[in-house]
Amino acid sequence: MSLYIASGAPTPLLIGWQHEWGFPDSLVALAFAAYAFTFLAALLVGGSLSDYLGRKPVILASLLLALVSIVMFMLAASIEWVIAARAVQGVAVGVVTAAYTAALVELARPGTRVGPVIAAAAPVGGLGLGALLGGVAIELWDLDADETLFAAVGVLLLVGVLITLFAPETTTRIPGVFRSLVPQVVVPVEARSFFVRMLPILIAAWATGSLFLGLAPTVVHQLLRLESGLLDGFTAAIHAFGVCIGSLVFGRVAVGTALRGGAAGLVVGVALVVLGVVVQSIALVWIGGAVESLAFGAAFGAIFRGLTPLAPEHQRAGTFAAVYVAAYLALGVPVVVAGQLIAPLGLLPVIIGWTVLIVALAALGLLIQLRRPREAAV
Repeated sequence: MSLYIASGAPTPLLIGWQHEWGFPDSLVALAFAAYAFTFLAALLVGGSLSDYLGRKPVILASLLLALVSIVMFMLAASIEWVIAARAVQGVAVGVVTAAYTAALVELARPGTRVGPVIAAAAPVGGLGLGALLGGVAIELWDLDADETLFAAVGVLLLVGVLITLFAPETTTRIPGVFRSLVPQVVVPVEARSFFVRMLPILIAAWATGSLFLGLAPTVVHQLLRLESGLLDGFTAAIHAFGVCIGSLVFGRVAVGTALRGGAAGLVVGVALVVLGVVVQSIALVWIGGAVESLAFGAAFGAIFRGLTPLAPEHQRAGTFAAVYVAAYLALGVPVVVAGQLIAPLGLLPVIIGWTVLIVALAALGLLIQLRRPREAAV
C-alpha cells in the first residue's frame, strides 16, 4: 500500500509546481503519464519476475527503488526532475504490482474472495490516500508541503520494507528467470475469452481514473474556478476511495452481475461528472465521481475474481500483468493526448470528448455482458 500512496501523493502538488515554475498544462499531463508509461514498461519486462524469483525479493526491491524516487522529489528544482521521479516511481510500482497481487491471492485461504478483492482495492485506494494527503499537506504547510509530505511517505516506505522482510514467501522459485525478462503478456488459453469480454469495461474504468488522477487539479482550478489544494486532492481521492470501497462492498456479488452493474454505473457516473463540469458544480462532479468509482471498484474486483480460478499458479502474476498492461495504457494514453489538445481546443471540449468516449466504451462493455447470458442459454 505504501508504494501506491507514494504514487498518488504528487497529484495535487503539480498545480503548485506549475505556478512556481511556469510550465504548460501539457507538462502537467506528461508528469502524470510518465508514471503510467514506465509502469507499463516495467510490467512488460518484470511482470512475471516474481513467478521465478519469488514474491518477496521483487516486492523488497521495488520498495527500495520507490525510496530513490522520494529522494528525487525532495531534490526537485524543475518539472524535469518531477517527471524523472515519476518515471522511477512507475518502474518501482510496475515491477511490484503483479507480484503483490499474486501474493495477496496466495496468502488468502483457498476459495476465499478476500485476496482478489484486496488486490483490486489497494492500488487505487493507495493512490487516493496519497492524493488526499498531498492536498492536506498543501493546506497545512503551503510552501513546505512537498518536503513534509515526501518525508512522511518515505517513512511509510521504510515500514513497508520492514514488513516485507518478515513476511512469508508465497510461491516457490522456478528456473528460467532470464527468459521471463523478455517482454510478454501472459493470458492463458483458459482465461482468454473472459479477458476479451471484460476489456471494454476495464479500459473505460481506467480512462476515467486517468481523468480524475491526472487532470482533476487542472479541472478544479480552470473550469470550476476553485483555488484549493485540499479540493484538488479530495476530488482525486473521491475516485480512488470509491474504487476501493466498491471492490470491497461488491466483492461477494457474482462476477457477471458485478461487471454489468459496473459498466452501467460508469455510464451514469461519468455523465454526471461531465454535467457537473459544464454547470460548474463541484458537488455534482463529486456525486458522479462517487457513482463511477463504486462501479469501477465492482467491475475491477470482478475481473480479478473471474481470472483467478482460470490462471495456473505459475502464470498468475503474468496474467495479472496483462490486466495491468491494458489498465495503464488506458490510464496514460488519454491524459497525454488530452494534454496536447488542451492548448488548441480548450480544456472543456477536451474533457467533454474524453467522457463521451468513456461512456461509449462502458456501454459497449455492458452490451457484451448482457449478450453473454443469452448466448450461454442457447
